[in-house]
Amino acid sequence: MFPIVRRTAPGICRTILAPARLSISPSASLVAFPMAAKCRGFSIFNGGSRMGAKMDDKLDMKNLLSQSAWTRDDLDKVEKTHREPRDWVDRAAYYTVQALRGSFDIGSLYKVKNMTGGMRESDWVRRIIFLETVAGVPGMVAGMLRHLHSLRLMRRDYGWIHSLLAEAENERMHLLIALSLRQPGPLFRAAVIGGQALFLSWYTLAYLVCPRYCHRFVGYLEEEAVHTYSKLLEDIDAGKLPLFENLQAPRMARVYYNLPEDAKLRDVFELIRADECAHRDTNHHFSDLRPDEPNTMVEHLRQGHFQNQNVFSGMVVDKAQEMQEQEGIELLRKGVSDSKKMGDAQPAKAA
Repeated sequence: MFPIVRRTAPGICRTILAPARLSISPSASLVAFPMAAKCRGFSIFNGGSRMGAKMDDKLDMKNLLSQSAWTRDDLDKVEKTHREPRDWVDRAAYYTVQALRGSFDIGSLYKVKNMTGGMRESDWVRRIIFLETVAGVPGMVAGMLRHLHSLRLMRRDYGWIHSLLAEAENERMHLLIALSLRQPGPLFRAAVIGGQALFLSWYTLAYLVCPRYCHRFVGYLEEEAVHTYSKLLEDIDAGKLPLFENLQAPRMARVYYNLPEDAKLRDVFELIRADECAHRDTNHHFSDLRPDEPNTMVEHLRQGHFQNQNVFSGMVVDKAQEMQEQEGIELLRKGVSDSKKMGDAQPAKAA
């Protein structure tokens, strides 16, 4: 199936699907996709986004804390899971997420469009952009508060801060990738500013009161994110979103995820879903820990850098800590034994 763009009125474009039996040259199909995408407001085909293209030419991601590294086996193992609430804190976090999700779905018309099959590419991009502006807040807030807590108490954090900041950066990269597809207008940006102001204030206060609730909240939030991206992939595979199925992955996504030149946008959404799956499991893990317990979970964003870390600079592994303590005990015993031998030798020499 190939999309063909017809102009039905000045400034109005309509994309239809041509049967596969029609003979369409590769050059014609390459022209048709950008025209259709431009009519739907995608910024990668919009001549007005020259500044973004100029910055994209100088793309350099060496300053990132970490980058995702997923194999095909990892992507195939991604699944939708749900952790059942076990106490009142879990239930409070779960129902908070459900209330927010329900309100947003109704307000953004997602529920209606999803039921009627009316979610188009532009609708999905708007939804992703708004949700990623929210998703990048919890990791940064939690990392900042734990950083300040470590400074106040003058003690180590034991691996939480690195993972939380990496999570926040990863969510921000999701947003930048989505923005390479579409640039939102002033009303949308105003909604993002208002939403961030409310969410940032609420989440900061909530984290100061009960960090466990907040990490459980993010765990359930990421469960919903996995559901959302799974639905998006299902729609692409069902042929409902031909632009997403055929568009090349943005350069930023190819560099960030180390994808080949011929990677498609669907590949990017599959990788983003894997990221959200890891954030889900990580935050549920954080909620199960006491605030002063070491983070022993090797989060996927740190795997590529873990070989350059020692046990005191990132994830603290119980076995490594135990081995170091054992080595210290052996050295102490050896020192005591040597001192005792020297003490016995000195009286003998004097005699």
